[in-house]
Amino acid sequence: MRYSRWALKPTVPKSILEQINLPIIESTILFNRGIVSQNDSDNFITPLEDNLHDPYLLPDMEKVTNRISIALKTNETIGVFGDFDTDGLSGTALLTKSLQTLGGNVIPYVPHRTEEGHGVSLKAIDYFIAKNVTLMITVDCGVTSIQEIELANKSGIDTIVTDHHIPLDEFPDAIGIVNAHLGNSKYPFKHLTGVGIAFKVIEALYDSHKKELPEEIYAFCALGTLSDVGILENENRYLVYKGMDAIRNIEMFGIDSLISESGLLKEEITTEDLSFGIIPKLNVSSRLEHANTSLQLLLSSTKSQSVQIAKYLAKLNKQRQLITENALIEAKRQVVVNKEKGENNILFTGKPDWQPGILGLIAGQLSEEHYRPSISVSGRGEILRASARSISEFNMIKALNSCGDIFEQFGGHAMAAGFTIKRDNLKNFRDIISSIANETLGNVPEGPELIIDAEISPNWLNQETMSFLASLEPYGNGNPMPVFITKKVHVVSAKKVGRNGNHLKLTISHNENIYDAIAFRQGNRIKETKNELEIAYTAKFNSWNGKKSIQLTIEDFKVYE
Repeated sequence: MRYSRWALKPTVPKSILEQINLPIIESTILFNRGIVSQNDSDNFITPLEDNLHDPYLLPDMEKVTNRISIALKTNETIGVFGDFDTDGLSGTALLTKSLQTLGGNVIPYVPHRTEEGHGVSLKAIDYFIAKNVTLMITVDCGVTSIQEIELANKSGIDTIVTDHHIPLDEFPDAIGIVNAHLGNSKYPFKHLTGVGIAFKVIEALYDSHKKELPEEIYAFCALGTLSDVGILENENRYLVYKGMDAIRNIEMFGIDSLISESGLLKEEITTEDLSFGIIPKLNVSSRLEHANTSLQLLLSSTKSQSVQIAKYLAKLNKQRQLITENALIEAKRQVVVNKEKGENNILFTGKPDWQPGILGLIAGQLSEEHYRPSISVSGRGEILRASARSISEFNMIKALNSCGDIFEQFGGHAMAAGFTIKRDNLKNFRDIISSIANETLGNVPEGPELIIDAEISPNWLNQETMSFLASLEPYGNGNPMPVFITKKVHVVSAKKVGRNGNHLKLTISHNENIYDAIAFRQGNRIKETKNELEIAYTAKFNSWNGKKSIQLTIEDFKVYE
């Protein structure tokens, strides 16, 4: 990615340095994350259970736990309906396993992305009726499924909604709606993801039954929170921290098989490994086929079944990568043509035969490359499907809301959304959203600001300091990996790598020390590496054949002057 500017954060003030009581670079990194004392530092590095808030501060929690307890006591059949992405799948697995541990008769269900879409589906209600379900619990959806839940009520199925999405003015007629965004919510943290809300229900339920929470449910919290790019602060940081510990130390056939199939080390797994190595493989089944395959993996109780599914998902993910790469070639061509026509502040791409499951990937990569909101569309019939991805300066769901009743269906949040629209309405929508983008983004540069934690010499990176950086996990939204700059770097060698030469692999030297580095999606900048450089980078241990070495990941670089 090319950044519009680099912003070096100030060095930690002397008074704070004394409070944190660590060396200056380590203290500066912590200070940049809001740490101003030794106690703050300790809780950041080792989050405590005190970070969990009282689940009964969430709306309807008592009604919800009471209704579930009745269902457990009377052996009702409970249907768990979850969204098809990894947040919904993780929450579905969490609820299913946790309720089964309490003796519940539970039937999980996740919808088909294309045939059923987001939200509670009529097909699912028919399925639950056939299975004699009398209580349905939604995960990561449901707060806008007003008509569908009304049908469930008429069919003798009570519904509990657990959701983290922003509700409409009208609510479904459910037994209870657990959502921190409701107007009557007293919950102090508004950024739980779908799996986080599901966790709070189980936390309250197990407390009412005087039971200890199973450690494995934290692993599901980590998967779902990271996949939905939940901000890693407050309660989310604790849940992901506990989840990473569970993944490293508890045997879970499904997750373990996927880790092994991805060539990763279970005991050294990182949030980056989950985000780029594991979660895409869990998402791929819903993108190309049906999310049931990934749900089966998360719920698997045998190693043989888990290994088989993990291998299948890995193979499917390679297919998805090829399909996406081919689609991106056409999408990038369309972006060039549209920019020549003056469409600079929003990226519109589309092709009838693009699979709906890859639209978000296309829009996301284009948005990242051009730092503009991006919308990708596909479909051959009267109704088209679209996915949208955005940047911090453009609230996508707010923009879609301002388009009136032009959509058949739409939903999402500030940074990502999806919708269906009649073909005849597409041009009108494009004109409206382009106008909004032009008004909003006229003065926004085509690249984000890169926040730099400190200027260092790479020889600062040693066993001790790398261990310190590892202790700042979990990394992600709200806690990015520390970024450093080093000036006057000599490039010993540089070559393009990757299937299409998209990436740069470099050997660099500084003060006579040699380092390996990788610059993702910057293969087209190879000619710039013939000069001395100033580099902005992150650092991590790379394990290969039992040996550990420090690898630098270059976020951006420029000619040293």
